[in-house]
Amino acid sequence: RFRSLACLCHVMGAKNKEDDDEADEEDEEEVPKKTGEKAKEAKQLDSLTDHVDEDKVTSKVDTKEVEKKLDELKKKKEEADRERAERETKLKQVRIKKEDLDLMCSELPLCDRDVLERLLRTHDGDVMAALRAAVRTFPTNST
Repeated sequence: RFRSLACLCHVMGAKNKEDDDEADEEDEEEVPKKTGEKAKEAKQLDSLTDHVDEDKVTSKVDTKEVEKKLDELKKKKEEADRERAERETKLKQVRIKKEDLDLMCSELPLCDRDVLERLLRTHDGDVMAALRAAVRTFPTNST
């Protein structure tokens, strides 16, 4: 057992702590020199891993094409919004009986009243068809 750092350094050949630190740095910096075939393999490996595809780096995005795609997406979204609004207005025009809605609410207490009303409207006020649809799939706000 060594009782102090000085003893350990003395045994390892270092005269003081600074010499010991220098010896550690030399050990870390020593990299075996590659010669012959190993050097050639290392160079080839470096050339493979450092490869940058020039076409991808230098290619530019065609702004006109991007704008065209964005315009198409905007038109599709506007069309979908318009269709959704038309469906909503048609559903609001459907006449339903308050008694039918109350019946559905009493039979399906776990469902929201608004959701059941919408379901009843989508089935043109037909209580039996709406109840069948509610039993098949649990009605949510997204339907």
